[in-house]
Amino acid sequence: MNTLEQEIQNRLTKCREKLVERNLEAYVITDSEDIWYLTNINYSPEQRPFFLIVFANQDPLFIVPKLEESHVQVPYFKYTIDTYFDVTAKKGQNWFEVVTRHLVNVNHVGVEDNVPWYLTYQTGDINWTPGEIIKQLRTIKSDYELDKIQVTAKVCSDVVCQTLATVHTGSNVLDLYMLPHKTQSEVISKNFSLTNRITNGVWPASYSYMPHSIPAMDAQVSKGPNVNVATFKLAGYAAECERTFFTEDPTSEEQRHFNQMMQARKIMLDMIRPGVKASEVEQAVYNYVEEQGLTQHLLHRPGHGIGLNNHEEPTLSFGNDTRLQKNMVVSVEPGLYFDGQGGYRHSDTVCITDNGYRFMTQAPDQLNELILK
Repeated sequence: MNTLEQEIQNRLTKCREKLVERNLEAYVITDSEDIWYLTNINYSPEQRPFFLIVFANQDPLFIVPKLEESHVQVPYFKYTIDTYFDVTAKKGQNWFEVVTRHLVNVNHVGVEDNVPWYLTYQTGDINWTPGEIIKQLRTIKSDYELDKIQVTAKVCSDVVCQTLATVHTGSNVLDLYMLPHKTQSEVISKNFSLTNRITNGVWPASYSYMPHSIPAMDAQVSKGPNVNVATFKLAGYAAECERTFFTEDPTSEEQRHFNQMMQARKIMLDMIRPGVKASEVEQAVYNYVEEQGLTQHLLHRPGHGIGLNNHEEPTLSFGNDTRLQKNMVVSVEPGLYFDGQGGYRHSDTVCITDNGYRFMTQAPDQLNELILK
């Protein structure tokens, strides 16, 4: 497996190759995750823009606040650094003046399309060309990245399995939220990063039909479809695992909706393979849900990319005709939501293989395993 230094150098080389393909002399990156991807450094901008400029034929350049200059230490490649004083400063010391000095005479300057608009607006003398070079590079995972994601996926899986083994009617949401800190503290400490995100939430049936609601910390698990959501980011890499479960016997209607969710999930899994368009995945799920007369109970796309974040490209949804490729990592999570009854959603992190997929997360998924009386 590549060392971190080799991994970072490979990413930078691929970025430069894309610049040459697109006839760009320089490429500007400001998003903290994208900069982490190319440098392995973390920072928090706190109003102050932070620039990484990759050149086709010279060393990368950092333009950072004076405050951050001593913190920027990248041992993986040669670079230069310039500073501005603060978010606003005396004439000649503002970030937009420093950036313009470096780039105004460069003919073709690319910029990642997630750069905030004001950064290009205040540097209008530069010939900006928006692009998605880093976004595209991040969609295909290296073996190094897959190993890192698998570590997080294993923790997600373990936490979901421990939650299912613990939960019962009357379980408190706060206790379940704290479970990974109690049971996985050793693993988490070995994969510590300031960017870590550790969330194990149970959405009781009274909340689970609203997937982005926030349950009260004193809420309790009760009858109906409850949803356990484990979304983790450890040492820079994310994964998620989710399960719908019952602590009382489900009604016949609840069983029917659970089985409909499972059929949508099967249809989606059957679509996950190289060459399939991302939009075709949602179309297949939608066609089934439409046949069941349940389209009004859809609230979101059936899946999305996972990598440095729990939500990134490729989005598996209408409007995205990107073709799936080997070593993309995506979630599989078609869901159905019924106001006043609850939500039905399993989610797994899966890696696309030569001719299909493999699960990176593992947890019980059948109804008879998920009635936890």
